[in-house]
Amino acid sequence: MKVHLTTFNAKYIHTSMALRWLYVVNKDRFDLSFSEYTIKESVSVVADNILEGGYDVVGISVSIWNVKQSRELAKILKEQNPDIIIITGGPEVSYEPQFFINNWDVDYVISGEGEFVLGQLLDALQKGNNLNIDSVSSKYNISYKTAQADITELIKFPSPYRLEFDNNERRNRITYFETSRGCPYSCQYCLSSLEKGVRYFPGEYIVENLKYLIDSDVKQIKFLDRTFNLNKKHTMTVFDFLIENHRPGLNCQFEIYADLLNDETIEYLNSKVPKNYFRFEIGIQSTHEPTNVAVKRNQNFSLLSSNIEKIMKGDVIDLHLDLIAGLPFETFDRFRKSFNDVFRLRAKEVQLGFLKLLRGTNLRRDALIYGYKFYNEAPYEIISGNDISEVELERIRDVEEALDKFWNSGRFASTMNFLFEGPYFDKYFDFFDEMGHYYKVKNLPRMGYQLEDLFNYLDQFLKSKGIDACDFLREDYYSNFKIRPTGYWSDDISKAERKKLLYTIGQDKDFLSKHNLTRKIIEKQTAINPLKDGGYLLTIFFGNKKQELVYF
Repeated sequence: MKVHLTTFNAKYIHTSMALRWLYVVNKDRFDLSFSEYTIKESVSVVADNILEGGYDVVGISVSIWNVKQSRELAKILKEQNPDIIIITGGPEVSYEPQFFINNWDVDYVISGEGEFVLGQLLDALQKGNNLNIDSVSSKYNISYKTAQADITELIKFPSPYRLEFDNNERRNRITYFETSRGCPYSCQYCLSSLEKGVRYFPGEYIVENLKYLIDSDVKQIKFLDRTFNLNKKHTMTVFDFLIENHRPGLNCQFEIYADLLNDETIEYLNSKVPKNYFRFEIGIQSTHEPTNVAVKRNQNFSLLSSNIEKIMKGDVIDLHLDLIAGLPFETFDRFRKSFNDVFRLRAKEVQLGFLKLLRGTNLRRDALIYGYKFYNEAPYEIISGNDISEVELERIRDVEEALDKFWNSGRFASTMNFLFEGPYFDKYFDFFDEMGHYYKVKNLPRMGYQLEDLFNYLDQFLKSKGIDACDFLREDYYSNFKIRPTGYWSDDISKAERKKLLYTIGQDKDFLSKHNLTRKIIEKQTAINPLKDGGYLLTIFFGNKKQELVYF
């Protein structure tokens, strides 16, 4: 019996830990292989590839981002080969197995962590045994049990982090790593709240595999733990090891609960972690206490924000803060306050997401209570609710668009600092709201624009508000892109005068040598402004730093 496992990742750089665990646990017992695709690939081509393999069983890992592709793949496979057995698993199908059995062209649904359950199912299929297996649903039997794999047994199998399959592409993709499974919290919108308890991989197992990956020259390790810093001893074991084994070019990302940090840990991180080595994702979601109570999210925003400020003072760890629009009891105006509360911290990234009523979550079950209308297709985003209208949510989507372009992109640091320390001080939401509205009214492109256009659009918008930020825009352009600007931020001299001056400076070897410059730097990274008393001010940009020189 030939078995093949597959999934559709959101992007090429992503990898599926689920497939790798399923593979290493079961590969020695069955004729088993796996493959990964992306959601942008043709499903029919993927189906043809799988059918050419002559497999008897195909397992498909289904997540919220690949629902459409997974369903279509199952349908094509069954149409082309009615005898093929199709198994689905993953977070999307785990909590409403009957829906997928009744509505998809699949034979079995595995609920929960399927490493050992898959082996049980394949063994039963191979031997023709009884198929009534816990956490496995079919048209003859629906199981509402969700499997949890025994970690002490998992670690006895070959490591999923050391597959020869990954050796050639490891440096070009994100490496996912888990040190624990489960979540202790009960957030009503999250599938992790349905898992009971937290289970940890042994410290020795963790550091051995991390050492292998670090030595393999991976670029990014993203830890999958739902609350990485839940257990201080466990957390420090990993932090200590990563710091001791730091390698330039490696970045590690963690999802943490900032409330749990203390001054000792923060001081340790700020003093020991190399700059740009760690990135913390912190879910705040809302600063409205009635909202947090409704979704059973325990959060002390005062403590949380204080800890975040302390981390940011260290200036070594990048922070990514999350907000969710559309939660219960949060009106448009109250969301504006949550946004301003969070943005005031000035984290490197602020992600604005929208409430999704995921299958199996308690908030989806209570949708009528909160008056939620939501899309029936994944990702099940809400359309409106008792506390927020469809029009208001669309307005917030425009805010999200502007936020990503002008803040999260990191391209406009000087301009944003000028705005938020000046005309838009403490009115952060208002800026992105107005910019989003400007985009919509002007019918400006969401995609396919030239980078220079973004600077132009922002300049036009600010001038419509009576704000002149040209100097800051020019600084951002030079600092980020090292290309001599054109257009509205160009030098205060004619093209002919600039050309002549550049030639003169390029021939002035003493000047170039004295300031450790080259002709190329002068041409590409330098703004030129004539001085009233003669001569020129040369502003030379090196990344986020600049040097000013006077040339006569």
